[in-house]
Amino acid sequence: MELDVLDRIGACGVLPVIKVPSLEKAVPLAAALRRGGINALEITVRNEVALDAIREIRRSFPDMLVGAGTILNTGLVEQAKEAGALFCVAPGFNPETAAYCRQIGMPFVPGCTTASEMENAAASGLRVLKFFPAESSGGTAALKLFHGPFSKLRFIPTGGLGFHNLHSYLSLDYVLACGGSFMAKADLIQNERWEEIEALCRRAVAVAEAARGKTPPAPAVDRALPFPCPPGKKIVGFGDLLVSFNPEGYRRFLQADTMRVNYTGAEANVLASLSSFGLETEFVTRVPDNPISACALASLSKHRIGTDRVLFGGERIGVIYTERGAAQRPSRVVYDRMHTALCEIRPEEVDWDTIFRDAGWFHFTGITAALSDETARCCLDACRAAKAKGIPISCDLNYRKKLWSEEKARRVMGDLVRYVDVLIANEEDADKVLGIRSKDTDVETGKLNREGYREVAEQICARYGVKKVGISLRQSLSASDNIWSTMFYDGSEACFSREYPIHIVNRVGGGDAFAAGLIYSLFRGFDARKTVEFAAAASCLKHSLEEDFNLVSVEEVLSLMEGGGSGRVQR
Repeated sequence: MELDVLDRIGACGVLPVIKVPSLEKAVPLAAALRRGGINALEITVRNEVALDAIREIRRSFPDMLVGAGTILNTGLVEQAKEAGALFCVAPGFNPETAAYCRQIGMPFVPGCTTASEMENAAASGLRVLKFFPAESSGGTAALKLFHGPFSKLRFIPTGGLGFHNLHSYLSLDYVLACGGSFMAKADLIQNERWEEIEALCRRAVAVAEAARGKTPPAPAVDRALPFPCPPGKKIVGFGDLLVSFNPEGYRRFLQADTMRVNYTGAEANVLASLSSFGLETEFVTRVPDNPISACALASLSKHRIGTDRVLFGGERIGVIYTERGAAQRPSRVVYDRMHTALCEIRPEEVDWDTIFRDAGWFHFTGITAALSDETARCCLDACRAAKAKGIPISCDLNYRKKLWSEEKARRVMGDLVRYVDVLIANEEDADKVLGIRSKDTDVETGKLNREGYREVAEQICARYGVKKVGISLRQSLSASDNIWSTMFYDGSEACFSREYPIHIVNRVGGGDAFAAGLIYSLFRGFDARKTVEFAAAASCLKHSLEEDFNLVSVEEVLSLMEGGGSGRVQR
């Protein structure tokens, strides 16, 4: 029976370890796991409902492999068996408990982290051990060392596992399965978010199958992103084009007798950076037919951004006024973009089928969706058209509280993000727009919890079907000095870039430069590590430039990645 039950768990490769908070949640939880492709779970016997939960799940799903965890003595073994548990798991090795389980035919998986414990467990006839706590005990490196003298043992590592390291554990042929709560977190169970748990289970099973070389060909409707993109394809951006007015230097609005003028817009900034990297770009927007718009479009053309798909109409072009902060005084922005040409666009004006004819990528931001109901509808139409043609879609959440409320942002962006392949955000966007927050993070004080952002990315992928997530991480020491880094989550692993201490010339467009760095890297087929480092370096350099376009070359970005950054004159 032992090998039968444990081998069946190993066939899946993933073992949820759950503390069931209340009895009424037990059966719906088990149903969600099963729908997600997981037919086994360990229920920890750490509260008064655990044994009844085992009993109810076994009654509802007789074929489900339900085990009891945190078994500390023979009395608990008896209670678990009576409740219907098919295996028992313990945090440590107790010879008496092991002998009793062997006597009654109960599969027993004790926790072991030392060679002595493993030797004693093997001597008692056990062949499957729990490696707990796995990550703090050395992770896969330790398992590889233990495998040498204990080559007949197989392991179920738990403790510190998640989508970021699941593949690396399951790639070891002596790992039977991986345990944890990452596919059924406590808050999801408490709030009965069964669909999200189901989605997380499907992802975990997919990672397990990929690690073991059993992944079947994906159906055409759910193909992985086609990276790198075919040559000759353009990156299309849809968004607003603005006139930007800025007082000279660090003057306040009240001090300014003159203003510097340039042209900007989140999507335009991204395309300018991509054009500087040598990619073909095309900008879709709507502007009034007047000399100011002509100047703005000339600025785009100067930087090799395509403008053939620009629409003309309306009376106003948007305006943004920016007062640059310094030291402890923050920057300040004033928008004047009500009733602009783009805000009043009619969705039927835009022929997305024609626009996407030679496109290899589509990018938009939450700013564009926030401008009006019409622009939000255009974003939705564009996403549907791009998805129908198999064109990858990226979106920067870019929450702006001066443009819309959190409630409306969540409603509108919740629909749009479901079409997105690559989602981009800063350290607070996911919280404001999607309601997904990093634990132990305070953006006001500059406190950032990296592990929390990995979990944010996992939740975004699980809830919305997003494939990849990029998050910029800014620790703001003052308006003049920041520590800049980024994270990239590729659907299974989170990579963090090096940290850059930056003295800021102009921070506007830094997030857009990060988005462009990600898009370029994915467009070119970089691996996850190179992607996050390229995007971080590109956006770091942007902070050294006046105005909003990141006019740096691929060579300059690579130089910084490879250890440059001293600022010495290049001769």
